[in-house]
Amino acid sequence: MKFIINYILLSVICSLLPHPKIRAIYLRLLGATIGSNVRIENVFFIQFQYSIRNLHCNDNVHIGTNTILDLSEKIFIEKYVGVGPGCTILTHQNFGEYHGNVLSTIYKTKYLPVVLSEHAIIGADTTILAGSTVGRCSLVGAKSLVNGDIPANALAFGNPARVIKDHGPLLPPSEVLK
Repeated sequence: MKFIINYILLSVICSLLPHPKIRAIYLRLLGATIGSNVRIENVFFIQFQYSIRNLHCNDNVHIGTNTILDLSEKIFIEKYVGVGPGCTILTHQNFGEYHGNVLSTIYKTKYLPVVLSEHAIIGADTTILAGSTVGRCSLVGAKSLVNGDIPANALAFGNPARVIKDHGPLLPPSEVLK
């Protein structure tokens, strides 16, 4: 029953909301931690049996349309993060244990949080796997696969995503203009 209620609340009603800021307020009312000035486009949630409380978005976050968010474990999106359209953020790995797939005896089920640190940008159609962290002021290029950690101040892309360049520490625009 809980699954059906969560499905209706997160997939049906949430997708009918007309504006990304209204959607953010709605998700806050359902129990997600949502900061101020957060824009959540029309996204998809998977693993409804887990709580919307696993979603933590700080201030000034944008999550692009058609992004898939896995609620199996916590997703931490720190302030000033941009997630491009069509991204997938997974917080679990399961090779069919529930269905008795023999591969699940070798590759065990994992539930691990994902962290997108301050000022990170995630390019369109990127997949971020369970347990990954994208460092502060890092840019992950479009159509990348993040499996592990991307350090701070990095430009990374590819499958798997690799650091191509370290652009050094950056100051927020408010501090640069002083």
